[in-house]
Amino acid sequence: MKFFSEIMDPVHGYIQFTDVEKSIIDTEPVQRLHRLKQLGTAYYTYPSAVHSRFSHVTGAMSLAGLAADRLCAAGYLEEDDIQILRLSALLHDLGHGPFSHSSERVLRQTTGLTHEDMGTRLISSTEVGDRISAAGFDKGTISKLAVGKSEYKGKLFPAKIIAGQVDVDKMDFLNRDSHFSGVPYGRVDHFRLIDGFSPVDDNLTINANALYALEQFIIARYEMFKAVYYHRTVRASEIMLDAILRAYATDLGFTKDMSNETYLELDDGSVWGRLRVLSGDSKSEKEKRDASELYKMMNRRELLKPCYEAVHHESNPQGRILEDARVLQALSESVSTRANVDASQVFIDTPTLPTMPLGPFDKGSADIMIYTEKTGEVERLSRLSPLANALSQYVALVRVYSLPSARRAVSEAASVVFKRELIAEKVSY
Repeated sequence: MKFFSEIMDPVHGYIQFTDVEKSIIDTEPVQRLHRLKQLGTAYYTYPSAVHSRFSHVTGAMSLAGLAADRLCAAGYLEEDDIQILRLSALLHDLGHGPFSHSSERVLRQTTGLTHEDMGTRLISSTEVGDRISAAGFDKGTISKLAVGKSEYKGKLFPAKIIAGQVDVDKMDFLNRDSHFSGVPYGRVDHFRLIDGFSPVDDNLTINANALYALEQFIIARYEMFKAVYYHRTVRASEIMLDAILRAYATDLGFTKDMSNETYLELDDGSVWGRLRVLSGDSKSEKEKRDASELYKMMNRRELLKPCYEAVHHESNPQGRILEDARVLQALSESVSTRANVDASQVFIDTPTLPTMPLGPFDKGSADIMIYTEKTGEVERLSRLSPLANALSQYVALVRVYSLPSARRAVSEAASVVFKRELIAEKVSY
């Protein structure tokens, strides 16, 4: 591959890019990623965590290139495949909304789409796709490979490099989020992990020689969820922004028939500025007035206060009753009634992003497969590593938040509701 130039990155050093990559980087949809914070509103808790989605995708692109180079040298990929994988990694987050994951819920509720769906759509139907096609590549293939939803030349393992159990996305965001938040627990040895990539029967296994790096990767992800992604104050600001975005969804342009142009206009700055105008309308309905107050509180960093917390580990989170909106609504009403506060002052948070296992349950076994080169055997990580086995679960959190003025009353009420009432009785099936 011939590289056009390079950019300096604090995590990976110099990141080189080709003419094709430069052409795509210089499109508006990709440049928009500069204006999306990687960690949403985590900066309220970790002030330096203001890095962008753009820095993350260029880092993931660089790591995808390393992985593709290694697999090409080993005979698993052809030289032309390296560029395909690099472009797929570069574009894997193209569909994120304002404040990244903070807007995921409103996107789903208004359009029925995820950010992965939006990414596939934007790659296929904007100038990004046009430039991919002009360079001689298939935009349809890249649009699917970018979100790990496609075979490539009849093989499954290339997609797993982009979106799998141990992929370049996770390797970059753990190192990057750790660096910018100042939390040291997320550092991973991506060089050793990539060197351990071993396709076996179309599965992307990890060579047993890299087992220690893999164990450290698992610990890093677990600790980053606890220290950063699930931090109670980080979640407080995320909950507030989610409520604000849902209240003003239509005003901001989140509609079922939202166009690509409208979506691409939604970045952190444009949304925050628009909310400043919308929050000044004192004649709006109650939901918007409540959201307006939350917006003003965020500008003063007056965040919601945690009132109750329960933590437990689950081996399989499918069908969790606390992910049912009807259950959450019923519990919220029970807490607010017992606390004698308005229901708008009670917020129940049940984060759904998983920690462990690393892979999705709906695609068969979530266990990582380890390849022992000397014997040619492939075994489950959980059988080879007691440490990994102990951490191979999801951390399920339930937190109740409220306004500072209602904290004590809501805390007492939540303790009673969550410990004494049968959740199942709150739902009519």
